Amino acid sequence: MDINIDPNNLNLEQSANMQTKISSKFLEAIPLHDISKVFVRFNRENRTTIIPIGFPGAGKSLFLSSLFRYAQKGKDPSFSISLENNDHFLKGRQVVDQMITYFDSGKLYDATRKGTLDLVGLTLIPTHPKLDNLKLGFLDLAGEDIANIKISNKGDFTQKINAVFNGLKLDKSPIIFTLITPFTPREHKSNSQEKAHQDEDILHFDFLNFLSENQPEIFENSKFFIIVSQWDKNKNPNLTVESYISENRPSVYGLIKNKNIIWGEYSIGSLLETTDENKITFQELVIINHEYPQKLWNMLYKVCTNNELNEKSFWQKLFS
Repeated sequence: MDINIDPNNLNLEQSANMQTKISSKFLEAIPLHDISKVFVRFNRENRTTIIPIGFPGAGKSLFLSSLFRYAQKGKDPSFSISLENNDHFLKGRQVVDQMITYFDSGKLYDATRKGTLDLVGLTLIPTHPKLDNLKLGFLDLAGEDIANIKISNKGDFTQKINAVFNGLKLDKSPIIFTLITPFTPREHKSNSQEKAHQDEDILHFDFLNFLSENQPEIFENSKFFIIVSQWDKNKNPNLTVESYISENRPSVYGLIKNKNIIWGEYSIGSLLETTDENKITFQELVIINHEYPQKLWNMLYKVCTNNELNEKSFWQKLFS
């Protein structure tokens, strides 16, 4: 039986039904060409793509959980959000709901599984009537997939991630990479904290170097947020994120120090850790931080629109 279908021979009803079936599939399950086509239209939609980059132990999933939870339930006076659940944003919407549920219960959301392409469509709606809405697309990738760019692993991105970049660069869509690195990297067996810092530095350097060499259009046209998570572990009030990166991620700093970088610290709140008699460690989020997600949403809006979310009138500034 011939299963090849010529779309030119379909009537309008058949064509519409076929398109509905294609668009309802999860992003990671569709052909590579169709993945690229999803992102080609982002620039025409005035949508900025946010791609968080974090390797195992960096807290990327917790970072996103904190960010989405604040936007939806933080009662920020300067903005609200609407989440999209149509087409390829459906699975991302489901993931956001799960992240927020876990976060509210104090549970830690599982790390992004290998092969994941979760796309969250979100519109930020400012309270100020003269400010424009901001359309965003958060793309959640597995740290394990990104780590495959390391030469000793695979030396390349997965084909799916390349398909995303091919779509984004075709229409020169605006992209923000948020590189998330922990203040205290997780030590592997027999490794020292110094070695853990070196491993984080190498992984992020390999990612940035791959972009600059293999995807130069993406690298040159993107903005970069460098975010140090677990900032609550910092006991030095004079330490800045830039100085922390220059000292502990020297390879990364040397590669990007001349680019337009936004430096930022982040903390989801306070984790209660206990270890039982079997040396099993349990973690629970007991205090939620609202200040860091508020600052990051404000910064994202400013970088994307050149406007302040909480912009004050002349008289408000005068008497504040």
